[in-house]
Amino acid sequence: MKTTDSPATSARLAAVNREAMAHYQQMRAMVMPAPGVDPATCETMLVMQLAVLGFEIPFKVHAMRAMALAVSKEHLQQLVLAGLGATLIAPQAGCALAWLDEAYEESQQAAAAR
Repeated sequence: MKTTDSPATSARLAAVNREAMAHYQQMRAMVMPAPGVDPATCETMLVMQLAVLGFEIPFKVHAMRAMALAVSKEHLQQLVLAGLGATLIAPQAGCALAWLDEAYEESQQAAAAR
C-alpha cells in the first residue's frame, strides 16, 4: 500500500479534535528531533519502532523521511535485520523489508517527478 493511499493519521485525528491535534503537534515539535540527536537518527529510530509495532503506513512515511535525510535503504534493511529474533519475528521482519522496498520505490518516484 502506498503512503498516499490512506489519509494521514494526523488529518483523521484533527477532523475529530483540531485543538487536541494542535497540542499534540506542539509536543512532537519539542521532542522530535530529540535535543542533541540528529534528525536522521531520530527518523531511523521511529522507523524501527514502527516496524516492531507493525504499522505499515507510518513506517513508510518515516522511512521516506529518513531516506530524504541521506539514510540509505541498505542501512535501514540491516537495522531491521538487527531486530530479527530479538524484537521482530521472521514474518514481521519480512513485512518491514517489503515495506522498505515500497517506500524506497515511492521516494525514487517522487524524486524523479521533481
